[in-house]
Amino acid sequence: MHELFDLSGRVAVVTGATKGMGLEIARALGTAGAKVVISGRDQEVTDLIAARLHDSDGIDVKAIACDITDPASVDQFAARALRAFGRVDTLVLSAAGVSPTGSILNHTTAQLDQVMADNVRGSFALVTALAPQMIARKDGSIIFMSSRAAKRGSALLGLYAMSKAAIDQLVRNLALELGPSNINVNSINPGAVRTDFSRGLWEDPEREKKAVASIPMGRIGEPEDVAGLALLLASPAGHYIHGQNISVDGGGTA
Repeated sequence: MHELFDLSGRVAVVTGATKGMGLEIARALGTAGAKVVISGRDQEVTDLIAARLHDSDGIDVKAIACDITDPASVDQFAARALRAFGRVDTLVLSAAGVSPTGSILNHTTAQLDQVMADNVRGSFALVTALAPQMIARKDGSIIFMSSRAAKRGSALLGLYAMSKAAIDQLVRNLALELGPSNINVNSINPGAVRTDFSRGLWEDPEREKKAVASIPMGRIGEPEDVAGLALLLASPAGHYIHGQNISVDGGGTA
């Protein structure tokens, strides 16, 4: 059974990996044997996280800063990530920005453009940069970080939900294009998870209680809950899972 989840000899790139779900995904892939390239916006912080992953978990990891909203930074990151270990087998697109809240009618087109840049454009650019070498080898995995918000309407996070719905559609499109090259493409769609993004929820006991009431498992998620699915999708055990938008929400969508 171990070999089904063994990533020895593989190389994984994880964006947005300095905290939260991205960090735990990088740790999960690295402890399964992968060499890992992590990104964050700040090189000093990214270096610090890489050192921690190496020292505490024994992971062979490289730190490369990347601003996912800056096309030049994304292009540079893609080139450096390829040079780091000579290839990329798994691409995990976890970097995202903070989206405005409230009525979608009160938002501007400039805000929409920014949300799409934060959550879609940079990840799209990295796929177009790094997928060709997967195609050439006829092997690879691409994992997008989407959201349960992509699957339902939202009066609070309208622009964010739109951007994540775009990610889910991109997964389906890429599944048709990349499946023949033995590359599986999926998205992970978390519900409420204990990260900085949802801090306003879990730091407020009343809000957390209300949220938990709609979750059959009776708790909000932890980053490790998401990391386990990422490991499955990146490993031989999950390679036939393809073109899916998979909810990780304790049964909330049920």
